[in-house]
Amino acid sequence: LVVESEIQSAIDKYYGYELSIEGILKELETGKTDYSRSSSESEYSQPMVRLVDNILTDAVKRNASDVHFEPEEDYIRIRYRIDGVLQQIRLLHKNFWSGLVVRLKVMSELDLTEQRLPQDGNMSLIVHGRRIDFRISSLPGSHGENIVLRILDREKGIVPLDDLGLDSESYAELKLMMGRPTGILLVTGPTGSGKTTTLYSILNELNDVGVNIMTLEDPVEYPMSLIRQTPINDEIGMTFAAGIRSLMRQDPDIILIGEIRDAETAEMSIRAAMTGHQVFATLHTNSAIGSIPRLLDIGVSRSIMSGNIIGIIAQRLARKLCVYCKEAYEPEEFERELLSIEESDKLTLYRAMGCDQCNNVGYKGRLAVLETLRFTPEMDELLLDGASQHALLEKAVENGFSTMLQSGIRWIKKGETSLEEISRIVNLTDLL
Repeated sequence: LVVESEIQSAIDKYYGYELSIEGILKELETGKTDYSRSSSESEYSQPMVRLVDNILTDAVKRNASDVHFEPEEDYIRIRYRIDGVLQQIRLLHKNFWSGLVVRLKVMSELDLTEQRLPQDGNMSLIVHGRRIDFRISSLPGSHGENIVLRILDREKGIVPLDDLGLDSESYAELKLMMGRPTGILLVTGPTGSGKTTTLYSILNELNDVGVNIMTLEDPVEYPMSLIRQTPINDEIGMTFAAGIRSLMRQDPDIILIGEIRDAETAEMSIRAAMTGHQVFATLHTNSAIGSIPRLLDIGVSRSIMSGNIIGIIAQRLARKLCVYCKEAYEPEEFERELLSIEESDKLTLYRAMGCDQCNNVGYKGRLAVLETLRFTPEMDELLLDGASQHALLEKAVENGFSTMLQSGIRWIKKGETSLEEISRIVNLTDLL
């Protein structure tokens, strides 16, 4: 079998060296363009245009979520965020920086003359026949403007709920919560933890001509058929709170609030749930149970929360071990203790190695590590009575609640990821 990298090298060598990054850089260094294999001179007349297109196309091909162009004193660093982790891809000479910046700003219609203030924009590129959208952000730095592009592949479609990568316990809990017709379901986690993907999958599962689903998003990331999606624009007063007021006059059945940022949005979201709607929203907290003190801190009363919270999902994304190169090994004593593996248990663990298939990282793809806290009448009563976070957690555990850490351990024991990877996203000291 011939690996993909060898095929690409052969293509570059015999058919399109001037299309490869190395070929383009050679043109930029020498100032000479090779037209010997081109169909028209104009097609290859601007190597900087091809360089940027090639880098962005390569990022999409590698399933990157972000591309970082970072100027240093003597060179340019290019990094991709792949499976949630930044990887250095290439270093370029600093001489190319002004051309790169100009090309990126032209593509995204940013002000070419403004280098002192941050700028945001959007652009699109056709990659292998599909339109890929990019959100661009520039920020002044000591060595020049730092530029980051977020990749939005709208044609990938919404991930079906069954393909989210949930373990069986979390999937069953989520389905139970989705079956409750009224109330609010919160999804929490840091930026890049897959909250939007989870919520879109839930909406896709509930989407039907018999219901009116409406969303407020900042921004609308993926268009969904049948669903009315409204972008937030704080500059003109279209805030989440203002949007909820208007949305409630649109006869919704199911509502998605992109993010609860303040007391007004939180209270209005929960009141929407109180009036017979199914509401979904995101919140920035580190754990499911931690959402309760967070809501209390921003001014939401216990009386409003009690009886109206369907549940809370806290999630992270862990990298999956590359199936081509992961290495089996017998767990050491400290690992057995950490993971509660009995001596009689012949369980095999796996570690990351690295190969051409995973860009020598050892991981390829991601899976969800999450905790699903489903509220019961007992928990509602405790909440109303002023119970502490610890008391609520104890009751949840009695009802079968398991933490993100326990979810991660299940994936480790199944051989899908490594102990090292789970320790990157979840605090293992809770096991000590």
